[in-house]
Amino acid sequence: MSDEPSGITIRRRGPKPVAEDALQLLKGHLAKRGFAQVELVTRWAEIAGRGLALHCFPQKLSSGANGASTLTLVADDRASLELQHQAPKLIDRINRYFGREVVTKIKVVAGDIPKPRTRPAPRALTAAEESELKGWMAGITDGDLRGALERLGRSALAESRKTGLPRR
Repeated sequence: MSDEPSGITIRRRGPKPVAEDALQLLKGHLAKRGFAQVELVTRWAEIAGRGLALHCFPQKLSSGANGASTLTLVADDRASLELQHQAPKLIDRINRYFGREVVTKIKVVAGDIPKPRTRPAPRALTAAEESELKGWMAGITDGDLRGALERLGRSALAESRKTGLPRR
């Protein structure tokens, strides 16, 4: 439901996108852990750097009486010691990302880090599928467009047999 400037209320019919509910649930869950800025968790790899994000993640952001905010990070054994040394740089990166002072101190707690999920490699196309794809690309003269469409076609053909969807 949204209110338009004219005062008219519009009600949407049908299912609501899951992303709307998921974001609200995430915000509530993170607010309980002190994260007013959801991006500190959702964009952690971008803020901390991909290499560091593979070995640690933010657990809690707590505010002290003097206005200092402590970010508690869960880190694997390898990263714990390194994080102690890199804390000032990481604090600076976080604060620069938000454009204001969000974190003044970092506390590191040892723990298990979940492994990132990786996508399986796409299956190789059969000779008939390769031939069909080349036929589709025959009339396209723009090299960039041809490359983009070939990647798209290759991906679609590889997925079509893997998921059991009928090919057209």
